[in-house]
Amino acid sequence: MRRRRFWTAVAFAAFMSVIGVAPIPASARAASNRTDQVTVSQSALNSLIGEPNRHFHRAADFYASGDTEDAASEIRAGAALVRMEAGRGSVQDSAKLQAAATDLDSLAGNVVNGNVASRRDLELAFARADLALAAHYRSMADKALAEKDRAGAARWLKAAGDSVDQAAVWTGHSPSGAQAEAWDQMHALQAKIRTSAGWSYEEAKKGVGYLGAQIQYLGQQMQNLGASDAKNGVK
Repeated sequence: MRRRRFWTAVAFAAFMSVIGVAPIPASARAASNRTDQVTVSQSALNSLIGEPNRHFHRAADFYASGDTEDAASEIRAGAALVRMEAGRGSVQDSAKLQAAATDLDSLAGNVVNGNVASRRDLELAFARADLALAAHYRSMADKALAEKDRAGAARWLKAAGDSVDQAAVWTGHSPSGAQAEAWDQMHALQAKIRTSAGWSYEEAKKGVGYLGAQIQYLGQQMQNLGASDAKNGVK
């Protein structure tokens, strides 16, 4: 197990050097009042879209099998990727991503220390991270549409939609009524993007609205879940 984690760390370090990761100068860190930052090329970050959830799913599997050390390692890897994505987010989105990454790091520590009561704790933390990523990608899509950047808009709309879908998987909640209709419209747009079928800027702008509705809906569902757990004494 230790050998596997060692080689994983070596591979990750090699990857970081290949994609051009470089420490931000101390003066820049002081100016921004943030630490442990790195700069990564946009294309490298784009290639990592969706990777946090790969780590989240592996973490859930390791936790279910009783392997807390590897589960924690996967959670930390996901947290690192979320934190890297925060580097190109707006102030508001970046703050939410940083908070999600910090929560994931804390969760990893609790997993190792045996302070996690059930897999549900992991699922809700992963859902929160996915919603933060979805909001971030939605903002990027909105910006790309304003700049008439068709390729960028397609990328961010797909990334946001996928993140919303993953959050829904983790929460176990599917929308109904008007929310379900917006959900279907968003998936229809995603299908067009995936198949390179013609889609209009007007459709894409509506897609941004659909995403906002889904993010708000799932965020509310998570609050309800937290309140229900507290009421029933679930830790």
